[in-house]
Amino acid sequence: MLMTSTFRSAHRTLALSLLVLCITAFGSAANAQSNEPSQVKPPDPATNSTGTVGENKAGLCERPEQWLWAETYQEGEMAFHGSKVWKAIEKTSGDMPGMNEPSRWELVDDHCSMVGQ
Repeated sequence: MLMTSTFRSAHRTLALSLLVLCITAFGSAANAQSNEPSQVKPPDPATNSTGTVGENKAGLCERPEQWLWAETYQEGEMAFHGSKVWKAIEKTSGDMPGMNEPSRWELVDDHCSMVGQ
């Protein structure tokens, strides 16, 4: 009886240890990042003279702020909602991008923060 109880306890401890080890290994692999710093490359003026939607004067991509229901947006202002970038086509308040008809928002497909997604 004592031997069976000890075996179960050791088996449980071993199983929990293996589970923790697996979770740690998978978590570490999923969060692994390169030690090399990321290089931000300014756009090549020869190939992109007009700039890309969403880039600031230094050529860095700026994703718009998250859309907020209580915020009023003026024509031309952009917001990030539903993993997409939207541009207000007229003054709007409380109108969720992509939901209302007629739409007061247009999808910005060529925004720099959406390239490659």
